[in-house]
Amino acid sequence: MKNNRILTVILLCLLWVVSSCDDLLDIDVKGQYTEENYFKNEQSVVDAVTGLYGILIAEDFVAHGDYTWDIASDDVYRAGDHSEDEAIETFTFDASNPQLSAGWTWKYEMVSRANIILTHVPGLSDISPEIKDRSLGEAYFFRAFANWWLYLPYGEFPLLTQEDVANANYNKPKASIEEVLQAIEQDLQAAEELLPATSGAGRINKGTAWAYLTQLYMHWASYPDNDSKLDLAIQSGEHITTNTTYKLADNFQDNFRQKTTALPEMLLYVTSSQAWRNSSTIYYFSPRTLGGWNFFHPMKSLFDAFGDDSRRLASMWSDGDMIDVGNTKVGYDGNSSETGYHFNKYTTFTPEGKLSFDLLIPLMRSSDVYLLVAEAKIRKAGAGAGDAEINLVRTRAHARPISGADKDDLILERRLELAGENRRFFDLIRWDKIGWVDIAEILKNPDAVYHTDRNRINFSKPKHYFFPLPQVEIDKSGGVLEQNQNYK
Repeated sequence: MKNNRILTVILLCLLWVVSSCDDLLDIDVKGQYTEENYFKNEQSVVDAVTGLYGILIAEDFVAHGDYTWDIASDDVYRAGDHSEDEAIETFTFDASNPQLSAGWTWKYEMVSRANIILTHVPGLSDISPEIKDRSLGEAYFFRAFANWWLYLPYGEFPLLTQEDVANANYNKPKASIEEVLQAIEQDLQAAEELLPATSGAGRINKGTAWAYLTQLYMHWASYPDNDSKLDLAIQSGEHITTNTTYKLADNFQDNFRQKTTALPEMLLYVTSSQAWRNSSTIYYFSPRTLGGWNFFHPMKSLFDAFGDDSRRLASMWSDGDMIDVGNTKVGYDGNSSETGYHFNKYTTFTPEGKLSFDLLIPLMRSSDVYLLVAEAKIRKAGAGAGDAEINLVRTRAHARPISGADKDDLILERRLELAGENRRFFDLIRWDKIGWVDIAEILKNPDAVYHTDRNRINFSKPKHYFFPLPQVEIDKSGGVLEQNQNYK
């Protein structure tokens, strides 16, 4: 009887479909969107751009994956349980290492979403000029941001534009380093033109674009015959250093303790929320004994570099440091770390003493730009040329002003100011290129590597200035994508 009822219903449905198929073809189906029918009004554009910001929470992108590159420096030990990270830290990887492909997809997802916005929004009329400009500026910026985080580890990779979207041309050969840097520059310049000087909660502004232009030019200036990029770095950076809109926070640690409202210094940040979407950055950097996953332990050489600098307590814990866990204070136990230390920039607690996920996590700060401008000036004019910018950063940290700061002073200042913020390894790379440091020698320091890795670090230049392209992506391209020269 039950089967007969089911059969009757099916037959009735079939009769309805046959008799009404002509009408069905005329129905405007709701809830099914394509690139062509999605962008109808201002709210659809705002929602699409929000999707760009949403990618920042992805674990394999800036929330965790890209922090892993810094384990190749003298500041960070991998810790944790990701076995593939050992090869990254010791430079014994090959192109099949999972870390090399982990963030690739997310970066191209960000590029893809940006390209869709850049393709469809310029011709949209049902949108205010202010929101249109801001949205296009955000799309240009995030395409540049994704490409920047492809450039840093890989150097050369395929550039995808809105023209490629229109032509469904996604399987492309890689661009040269010069082409990559030019593309990032053009997108950041377009973003700066369109973005507002200030922005609402969570959004980027002109300062963000200027900051990344400054960083771009300083890396670009590490290549031969590119000293002119130092002038461009100073020019873009001084939009930050001379503008109170992006002023330094009064207190260094406040940059890492904001839960809902960003400080002017925080030019780009990830919003992590206890009630909505939290960032795995907090898990990865926090001690297992306090609810975290126990990755990324600071090296002793970093601890020693701080000396009596007050930023040490606001950057990393050492044995016996007192930690405010919300409802009480506990002493940090160095045995909870494989190196004896933990970073603390991203670890806060609820009033009940649990690990908190309400935090704005900075990805770019004004102080970074101050020190990049100082570096450019020292490279151009020698010791002392960057004293003004360096001392503004040091004074905020209650450190004594210095006079005649040279390259070594600058290198130390960036190390202390930006510890645990994923700058050290890529800083070392560009400094090695211009002869300011010797990475191979730095990594011979027994306090700069984990004890089981001593005498196993296999850094070789220029090979390890970049990592190999993911083998899985080369395989999928059918030979269109070629491996980086030093890994063929």
